[in-house]
Amino acid sequence: MRSGTTRRLSLLAVTLTAVAAALALGVVPLRDWFEQRDRTADLQVQVQEVEARNSDYEDRIDALNTDEEIERRARSDYNLVMPDEEAYAVSPPPSVEHPVPGVWPFGDWTG
Repeated sequence: MRSGTTRRLSLLAVTLTAVAAALALGVVPLRDWFEQRDRTADLQVQVQEVEARNSDYEDRIDALNTDEEIERRARSDYNLVMPDEEAYAVSPPPSVEHPVPGVWPFGDWTG
């Protein structure tokens, strides 16, 4: 009777060891795979954002290579004019200061 019980216990121990090994070797890689999948999705979103930004930069570079854009930037950013044109600068009107009494609410308050 002892050999049957010993055999069952050893079979149970081997089974439990195999299940524990399968869990240890299977759960950790599976969790890592899920984490990598999520990280990959996040990185793909970042790559798309960078590619969109690069596309915008390429469009700006292409625009800067045209004569019209160069002229527009020279006029707006550097106040340059063509050789046969005259440049005028218009100053804003001077600001008028209004005297304000030092007492709040600007008058007598008795009440």
